[in-house]
Formats: sequence, C-alpha cells, structure tokens
Amino acid sequence: MSELNPNPPLLDEEEFGDLVEERMENLGDVEELIRDGLEIRFRWHGRSVVSELEHFYNAYRRAPAQLESILESLEGAVRSFAPDRGPQLWDELEDRIYPMLKPVEMLAEVAERNLPQLIYRPFMSDMIVCYVIDEPDSVAFVNEEHLKVWGVMETTLYTRAVDNLRTKTLKPGTAEVTGDGAEMLFIYATLDGYDAARILLLDIMNEWSQIIPGHLVIGIPNRDFLIGFSDANPEILHRLALQIAQDSQTLDYALTDQLWTIVNGQIVPYEYNWMSSAENN
Repeated sequence: MSELNPNPPLLDEEEFGDLVEERMENLGDVEELIRDGLEIRFRWHGRSVVSELEHFYNAYRRAPAQLESILESLEGAVRSFAPDRGPQLWDELEDRIYPMLKPVEMLAEVAERNLPQLIYRPFMSDMIVCYVIDEPDSVAFVNEEHLKVWGVMETTLYTRAVDNLRTKTLKPGTAEVTGDGAEMLFIYATLDGYDAARILLLDIMNEWSQIIPGHLVIGIPNRDFLIGFSDANPEILHRLALQIAQDSQTLDYALTDQLWTIVNGQIVPYEYNWMSSAENN
C-alpha cells in the first residue's frame, strides 16, 4: 500500500486561488464571484466586496501545514462583513474612506454585472479615482447607493479620503528615501492598496519637487508602487522610465506607463521623449 505524501507540493497562486474560490462558493450568500489572480470580488449580503488574497497566500507559504486554519480564517473574515451600512453610520465610517486609483475600464465591468455604479472622479491617462471603505483584509467600493443613504457629496468623499490617506502616509517609515541629489529616490511600496493613490497628496509631491535638482518625475506602474525621482540625470531617467513601462505591463493591478510631474503645484503628465533618449543611450 502506498503511503500518503506527508509533504505535498506547495500550491501555486492559481491553485490557491481556485481553492479559495471553491470555499467561497460553498459559504452561501456569496454572489457574483469573480477572481483575478489573488484578488477576489463578490457580493455578500448585498455588499460589493473586494478581498486581497496575497496576505493569506503568504501565510500559507510560510506554514503549508496550516492551510485549513488559514482558509477558516479567510472565511471568518468574510462572515464578519456586515450588510450594507445605513446613513446613521457615516460618522463611524468616514475615517476609513480612502481613494484608490483604478483603470477606467472598471466602470464598464461594473455596468456589465448590473451592479450599482461606483462613485468616482476622472484622473488622467484612462484612470479614475474610486473610493473604498477600508476593511480587514479587503475593501468595499463606495457606490451611488452609499451616497444616497449617507447624504454626502462626491467632493466630501474626495476631501475626506485624501485627508485620511495623508494621515496614514505621514506615519514614520511609510516612505522609503534613498540616494542624494539627482540619484535621490522617493518610494511608496507599502502594499496597503493605496501606494499609487498617494500621487494625490500634492503637498508631499510638491515637497519632494523642492528637494531634488531638475524636475520631479513620478511613476505609478501599478496600484502598489509609486516612485519619485529627478530628471537631472538622463541616464537614470531613461533607466527608471524603462522599468516603469515594463512593470506597467507585467505587475498585478497594473495602471500606467505614463510619467508625471509637478507644474504650478499640480500633477500633470511628464512628456518623455523616448526616441531621443534611445539615441543617447
């Protein structure tokens, strides 16, 4: 008789996601479930929920024998989500509202699934600023129904969301700063879901622009990364621009290869001459 393998091969991300998807479908009350890599979207008691599985997958890789406990923990997190919140709870929610950058195509996906339209404002380069309620291990996107029951305007959401993000961002250790002068780099890579959205913190972006020589250049290739650097050194500029372009095509939660800068205190596209740079490199 063959013995069971005491050390089965580790599940890869796709296999782990398949397993989670199967468990979610067996929970009951989970509707319209869609999985994209390690992101899973569904409706729970009428609420639109997005859950990031990366935390759970990393926990599994550290302790494969605890797979069942990890899955039970994930199920417990899902069960903890309450039904849609009413207007009387706006005061309890407003300090957990954050902005998140998403591709504009997300609006079409929501419409195709006949879900309430998201509250958003256009950004640039085919991106939008969405608003989310920050939950343990997930976020709930704010939609038109939320605003109706809360009685607040989109401008109120934006102001509150950016203020909350600023408070979160100013905590020590959030930003990584390396190098000096033209080699100075400012990086947000906290993986909290809001790294790219930190480009909306104009006070911080303007502060960076005053520290470095030349112009500040900002890249947000995906949701979980923001980098700021100087254009004073053409070689560094070209190398980083190329890396941002590549990452925007290969990383999860991709956003854009567009570069950005500060003009008169505002974020605007940075016009980068790829042809000229290629000739000089």
